[in-house]
Amino acid sequence: MSKRVISFRFWKTAGVTALTVAAVSAAVGAGGGFSDRDDDEREPRRRAKNVIFFVGDGMGVSTVTAARVYSVGVGGQLVVDQMPYTALSKTYSEDSITPDSAPTMSAMMTGVNTNQSVIGFGPATEPNDFNRDGDGEKPWTLLEMAKHRGMRVGVVSTAEITHATPAATYAHINQRNNQNDIALQALPTAATYNERLGKGVDVLLGGGRRHFVPSTVTDEEGDRGSRTDGRDLRTEFQSAGYRYVWNKAGFDALAPAQLPVLGLFERGHMEFDYDRPRDLGGEPSIKDMTVKAIELLRGAKRRNGEGYFLQVEAGRIDHAHHAGNAYRALSDTQALDEAIGAAAQMVDLRDTLIIVTADHSHVFSIAGYPMRPLEELPYAVTSYSPGYATAGQAGHGIFDVVYDLNQSTGVVEESTDRNGVPYTVLGYTNGPGHRGTSRVDPRFDTFAGLGGVVPTGPSHPAYLQEATVPTAGAETHAGEDVAIYAIGPGADRVRGTVKNTHIFFTMKKALGF
Repeated sequence: MSKRVISFRFWKTAGVTALTVAAVSAAVGAGGGFSDRDDDEREPRRRAKNVIFFVGDGMGVSTVTAARVYSVGVGGQLVVDQMPYTALSKTYSEDSITPDSAPTMSAMMTGVNTNQSVIGFGPATEPNDFNRDGDGEKPWTLLEMAKHRGMRVGVVSTAEITHATPAATYAHINQRNNQNDIALQALPTAATYNERLGKGVDVLLGGGRRHFVPSTVTDEEGDRGSRTDGRDLRTEFQSAGYRYVWNKAGFDALAPAQLPVLGLFERGHMEFDYDRPRDLGGEPSIKDMTVKAIELLRGAKRRNGEGYFLQVEAGRIDHAHHAGNAYRALSDTQALDEAIGAAAQMVDLRDTLIIVTADHSHVFSIAGYPMRPLEELPYAVTSYSPGYATAGQAGHGIFDVVYDLNQSTGVVEESTDRNGVPYTVLGYTNGPGHRGTSRVDPRFDTFAGLGGVVPTGPSHPAYLQEATVPTAGAETHAGEDVAIYAIGPGADRVRGTVKNTHIFFTMKKALGF
């Protein structure tokens, strides 16, 4: 596998100063740590005209690390690795240690922490209003603020565009699963339209066509919708002035003068990036959608006077993890990184803030002491197990069993469990990949993989990583902190260990709101 290298030039943001150890100690000693109030301006800053906010759904630190090894090798650099400002984000929701995407994205879009399954409401709102006491406060999202100030706004997702993460930019609802209702909040002519959106979200690109199509109607790819109210929102959005597209051909033909745009490329979620080339409609990649959205939002001229806010979600990283399939999780993470690189190369980083983060992590780990590929070792080994010579072809060794060095003999051999059975580099704490009590060599395992396909080994795209705990359904999220990466005006506020609400205030202050 050849190494993929993407780099771009950094500009130093006006007003950035070095934060010394003494300054950190003084800040913590005086006030117990950093807060949004600590960030009050003491000197002029360059403001951001535009903000692009990337979310890798479920893209925890272990996912980024594994994707780096898979994509560019253990010593390589992803695009996010090259961003000058980083931080750790605490993801807990108001009612849970380990969150789902609804409260985490709501926190990042409103600055207000909330509860599981709740989108765009404060912590007084419980899922489904099960206490029957009504919903609580409805804070403004950053997208709503941007629209109110005359900026163009866009939402892009490889998941359904009404799914929790994209929906949290433009909707308010106490149950994330009510996606048919969420779709109506984006429709300017609907009775339940979110009036804070003004004339509407300018660019909506993603999956989820079923939530716009009646259950009695067959869509462009031969699938039935899920709406039980008989409404065809594709037609209603067009009547409201939107240009509607559903395939790559229509997508490619989009031009800035045709805003607003609704693109729905799948009945449900869009394809995993690995499977996308076989899609009937030839759907666009996340990179394609990101580039197109930027072109549409900034208009025909290089600089649109009022700027834009764009949110891009790689939603299928999360879904691959839930399925226990690391191959697709990492290939979708690589696709997101390429989209970030494309965005960074086409915008002016002196006036555009780019922030990248995850909403939560997964119970996904890199285990054992796997050796780097043979050609990367700084010394000659005495001998090695036959499979190790080709380990470098399996995602630079990440999609293989663990090969470790016997430091007494210089022999590279498989690491094994206490019964002498090899195990893989990647695995999950729980999930559908649980094999039972009797483990077998992963290279000869006939356990059915994704889609019922029996893989030929752990490097096969259908392989389900082993899981310690069997779960009746999907693998679960994890509760540890995730990373934030930033570049552009206001990026220097991304530092330390912060609550995920800090991302909202960083973007808000960068725009001068």
